Amino acid sequence: MRVFENKNRCSGCTACMHSCPVKAISMKTDEEGFDYPDIDQKKCINCGTCRKICPFNNKLVRKDLLNAPDVLAAKNKNEETRISSSSGGVFSVLAEHVLSSGRVVYGAAFDNDFIVKHIRISNKNEIIKLKGSKYVQSDLSDVFLQVERDFKQNKQVLFSGTPCQVAGLRAYFNNVIPDKIILVDLVCHGVPSPLVWKEYVNVLQTKMKSKLTSFSFRDKKTGWHNSKLYAEFENHKPLFKNSLLDSFNDIFYKHVALRPSCHSCVFANYERTGDITLADFWGIEKYNPKFDDNKGVSLVLLNTNKGKRIFNAIRDGLVYENRDKRETEQNSLLYKPTSPSNKRDAFWKDFGKHGYEYVAKKYTGYGIIIKMKRIFKKLLGKS
Repeated sequence: MRVFENKNRCSGCTACMHSCPVKAISMKTDEEGFDYPDIDQKKCINCGTCRKICPFNNKLVRKDLLNAPDVLAAKNKNEETRISSSSGGVFSVLAEHVLSSGRVVYGAAFDNDFIVKHIRISNKNEIIKLKGSKYVQSDLSDVFLQVERDFKQNKQVLFSGTPCQVAGLRAYFNNVIPDKIILVDLVCHGVPSPLVWKEYVNVLQTKMKSKLTSFSFRDKKTGWHNSKLYAEFENHKPLFKNSLLDSFNDIFYKHVALRPSCHSCVFANYERTGDITLADFWGIEKYNPKFDDNKGVSLVLLNTNKGKRIFNAIRDGLVYENRDKRETEQNSLLYKPTSPSNKRDAFWKDFGKHGYEYVAKKYTGYGIIIKMKRIFKKLLGKS
């Protein structure tokens, strides 16, 4: 028995592992740092549950989807919260609402070693852990089981994640999502390898001779339209607009270290997996320049009646307006997967043999900067 035929057909969502009736499946990390289900053939009873539950193998039939989503541009009224968010700060308002009466929220967060994991929070002071983009595949561990326990204890749950993670949770619940569980999917560019991210963090700490204490993928010091990576360390030396720091973004956007299934994602379409979809509203500066102050605007899709009810409950905390669906086309990841790179195989060969700093020099601006410095030194030496 195999859960998937090839790695282009597995997002590592863990639904199969948690659904196996004899617990024959565990998640194992491959040489690229991605987790895949591994079946203990001695325990397996060939029931086929894992293949039936897989959202890649079986399209989720959504009876709750509206014929067309409500499309909105939205901003958090609290400007400080918005500035510290990746886009318009809508998630913070959602999370505050859900947590206001003893309910719980799940989302991606950095742990103390800056490994990205899905965690459960139960008070407003913890929202900061979930804020901001994390361009790494998060470790779901046993989160689906925790969500189920919360539901059985009659708690309302907000679960946010990539479309494939949300689809995995839907599959785990046999596509019958209780009204108490609110699903939020994030428009996704693809998830880079946790292994590449880990080595990147190690190189940063080695170069700075200090432990990383804070990291942002979307710092807005130069504005929302030109957000940058930003890092702080125990020795209080920040990094901003630095070629080594920026190298991870270069690798991300060159598509050389994304999960293979990201390039054939079956969830990159307008049939979203969540009740609410959140993204950056790229293009709002063209369609309504007055609404864009370069501090962040969220694109919000209300995909179900549940999503509309939740939005109505939080709208007083937002500045928002209805927009035309055609205006979302600039965010192409809403309707098509990220294209693959023809350098992917070469990247992984180099990474496996030489490590992060080597591939940063070869595939990103970090290498260009170093080469230029060497040339300038040679020229200065001749003058």
